[in-house]
Amino acid sequence: MSTEIRFHYELNQGQFAALTAKLQELAGSKARTYIARALNKTATSARVKLANKARASYTVKSGGFKKDMQIDKASAGNLTAWIKSQGNTLDVPKFKWSRPKSGVKIDVVKSGLKPIGKYGNKGFYGLGKLNGQVYVRKGKDRLPVEKLKSKSVPFMLGSENRVWGPVRSQIESDLQKYMRQQIAQLLG
Repeated sequence: MSTEIRFHYELNQGQFAALTAKLQELAGSKARTYIARALNKTATSARVKLANKARASYTVKSGGFKKDMQIDKASAGNLTAWIKSQGNTLDVPKFKWSRPKSGVKIDVVKSGLKPIGKYGNKGFYGLGKLNGQVYVRKGKDRLPVEKLKSKSVPFMLGSENRVWGPVRSQIESDLQKYMRQQIAQLLG
């Protein structure tokens, strides 16, 4: 199952009208190009900030947060920059985990290892044909077994409490900073 999340920040009409009027005085027809540059710089820095915050909150071993986010850049004709992340749920061994005799324990959010299980059974580490994944039996019988999965990268990035929420105000201040830089570049 693939999931997708998109982040975007748009200027409201009042901000856009005031900014465009100011830039029209200074740059003439290139005002939209300067706004697009500021939006693209903001999107690039936002991707880094989101990846760093996600790495600080979750225990995913692969540093794949940044590479799993693509930026659709703004242009003079389309003043919207998007950060898009899509992907499937991650396998349990991508997180911090251990396999004592008491059953597999996993730490998805940095809060300590917790035992996992489902259907009243504890998880176990698969060997041989089960190729190093974590499974749980669906009933009392030996078979069938189910491979355990965790959250997807887009789900983790979209977490309002852990990742997106705390970073949102920083992204808004970055946008203002990059707008000021573009105006200073135009004047200087």
